[in-house]
Amino acid sequence: MNTERYDVVIVGAGPAGLSAAVMLGRAKRSVLLLSLPGRRNSSATSVHNVPFADGAAPAEIYAKMESDALRYGVEIRWEEALTASTRDDHVVVEGARSGPVQARRLLLAAGRVDELPSWLPDGVWGRSAFDCPYCHTHERDGGAYVCVGHNAEALKLAALVGQYATRLTVVLSDPEAARSPLAGLLAERGTDILVDTVARSALLPSGCLELTTALGTALTADTLLLADVARANRRLPEALELDLTAQGFPETTLYGLTSDPLVYSAGNVEGSPYFMWTGAAASGINAARMICEDLAFTTDLMKRGG
Repeated sequence: MNTERYDVVIVGAGPAGLSAAVMLGRAKRSVLLLSLPGRRNSSATSVHNVPFADGAAPAEIYAKMESDALRYGVEIRWEEALTASTRDDHVVVEGARSGPVQARRLLLAAGRVDELPSWLPDGVWGRSAFDCPYCHTHERDGGAYVCVGHNAEALKLAALVGQYATRLTVVLSDPEAARSPLAGLLAERGTDILVDTVARSALLPSGCLELTTALGTALTADTLLLADVARANRRLPEALELDLTAQGFPETTLYGLTSDPLVYSAGNVEGSPYFMWTGAAASGINAARMICEDLAFTTDLMKRGG
């Protein structure tokens, strides 16, 4: 059986991958987009801080972007990209159902995965439990807020959401962080800071979360903020033997080029932990632009003998 060949394979159909797919499709490049159907914000009821789409459901935005990509000739397959490798002049990507496909360039756009604590009840992530202090807190103004994490990141979350909370508690396991200047500032503002961990939780009929710490403290949270849940999606970058940062993200140029000249990376990458929807989409567009120029200025000219 002949191996399918594309100009570009994109892995990940979030804001970065779909934005890149539309731009590459408009540039009349043959594009295959591989992705599992669930996106990091799929469980949320709405997205915010997105120009012209504030308050829209994630599914609504993705459906429009997918429709645009298809209109420009992009092929979308809802399957996992199992592994990838590079050859002298092309990349081979193994799809869970498609098998191996070849591409002149590969764009990795599935940069982060969420590792949620085992004690978090099903159905609350993206509804009353979040990791971003900007995207959903305005809609949850008032009530008890609890911020949970290992170190200063939990304190930073608390400092950023204090204006929404009628009662604010931080639970963190690092005693050194609890003695930091930021912890002192929060305490002055009336924030309770506990050096502890959450042992278990339950979803109450009211929709609130009941948390119990390892030391036996009971807390009620109308809104829960979790620090340090996002992790680098290392599987494909490691398979491709890319140079990685200490946090596990591919090292890239401003326009997403990795240490392998055939591979680009975009999306929720290293930098601010709140690299939101618009930032991810912009990084996908930047990478798509560079891929277009890369193919036009090098591969295409070489094929024509230029």
